[in-house]
Amino acid sequence: MKTLFKILFIGTALMVLMAMFGGFALLHHGGPDMHIVLDDGEFFLGGSDVGDWLGATIGLFVAGIICVIVVPLVLLLGVALPLLIVGGVLALVVASLLGVGAVLGSPLILLGLLLFVVMRNRRRANASRSTPA
Repeated sequence: MKTLFKILFIGTALMVLMAMFGGFALLHHGGPDMHIVLDDGEFFLGGSDVGDWLGATIGLFVAGIICVIVVPLVLLLGVALPLLIVGGVLALVVASLLGVGAVLGSPLILLGLLLFVVMRNRRRANASRSTPA
């Protein structure tokens, strides 16, 4: 299973690198400027200046912060915390039931312990008598 996750991680890293190289090639392809129309919005690629690089850097920084900090916190607080709370409540219920059972059954537990000690000593005595030395 560890090998599968390593292969998936390496594949994901390679896809990200290919996407980065592809985006770089699109922005610096050397041909005429690209004109993309998407939902009545026009985008011009090719003539990049400092503002484009600044916007791309800020966008990548925000996306990185979201991937590194926000997503793990959401998973931790949204999934692990409720599971820990439910597990703690179940552990408390089981502990209280075992405690009540121990208090109510303590006379029987003591009687059983007394019988065990008596029977154990009787078995040892019978075993030592039947085996010749």
